[in-house]
Amino acid sequence: MGGIFISYRRQDAPGYAGRLYDSLAAHFGEGVLFMDIGAIKPGQDFTQRIDEALNSCDVLLAVIGPQWATITDSGGSRRLEDPDDFVGLEVRTALTRPDVVVIPVLVGGGRMPAREEVPPGLAELRRRQALELSEARWRYDVERLIATLEGPLPAEPEPEPPTPKPRPEPVPPSPALPVVGVALGLLVAAGPAYAAYKAGLNVQRGTDVKTVAHFAAGWTGFWAVLGAVVSAVVAAIGPGRHEVVPRAARGLLLGALAGALGGIVNGVLRVHGGNLRPGIVLGFAVTGAVFGLSRIAGRSLAVGLVGGAAAGALGGLLVAGNLDGFASQALPAAVILLAIAFLQLLSTAPVEQPVPALTPLQRLQRH
Repeated sequence: MGGIFISYRRQDAPGYAGRLYDSLAAHFGEGVLFMDIGAIKPGQDFTQRIDEALNSCDVLLAVIGPQWATITDSGGSRRLEDPDDFVGLEVRTALTRPDVVVIPVLVGGGRMPAREEVPPGLAELRRRQALELSEARWRYDVERLIATLEGPLPAEPEPEPPTPKPRPEPVPPSPALPVVGVALGLLVAAGPAYAAYKAGLNVQRGTDVKTVAHFAAGWTGFWAVLGAVVSAVVAAIGPGRHEVVPRAARGLLLGALAGALGGIVNGVLRVHGGNLRPGIVLGFAVTGAVFGLSRIAGRSLAVGLVGGAAAGALGGLLVAGNLDGFASQALPAAVILLAIAFLQLLSTAPVEQPVPALTPLQRLQRH
């Protein structure tokens, strides 16, 4: 094997370092050991001298006694903090060399220094596995060290990955949020939606086609505004607040489609049926069915279709022939959207699974 560099502090553990030198020299010979390079001649570059010694070494043994990290100079400053401290320079240089393995050797009750006791350049030393040489079993411990030196040297330790901070468990959104969002959206959108409804009714009635277009335009404007605002409010107060704009756009298109189809059904039945009530009821039923098919009521298309259509028909019955103006649109809209939101709440509620009944044999086995 290559050379063995013994680094120690004279004011800390010189006796142990000398004893370790003798034990290793008896086994490997003095030619492979380097120690006391602190005795540098005046004018000699000690950094260069340390580099030269480490060039022929495979291992640096950092002998650490009880005062290795805490011993101070005449001014009261810790030696380890001094960039010109021989011991710190030896270990720091070895730690930067990929071809030198650094092994901390604890003697005389020494311990590995704490994190706050070592400067940044020596922080890597704390990650190296230490070996203790005790008075009571010196020969055994030295033999363990020799076996380590003669065997394959340990690979450089991989950097420790940073400990990930535990992430707080996400709080599931309340299943009642869609109902709250729809209610808030209705309050915000009812006025602007009715204004769009009145603007759509500016299409002049006269021929059958114009009459149908008159109702279709009014319903389209009302439900397009309502669908956009309600969708945006539901997204804003729920977990999908980053999707407010896309959901508002989808709500606009959905509302326009539902309103146009409902308005056409209403207009056609008014023209050819001669009765207001069927047109209003069926028109709102179609509008509700389109909203229900949008999966706003959960995963079941059938539940959405039937529930939306039923809610629309109910809303139409409440206003048909009895109410006019703002309430004729706002009341059915509230019935349709709130009913669909409640359907979504019911479809996402956990269903308690029935406990299967035990057979007589299973009951006997359980007891």
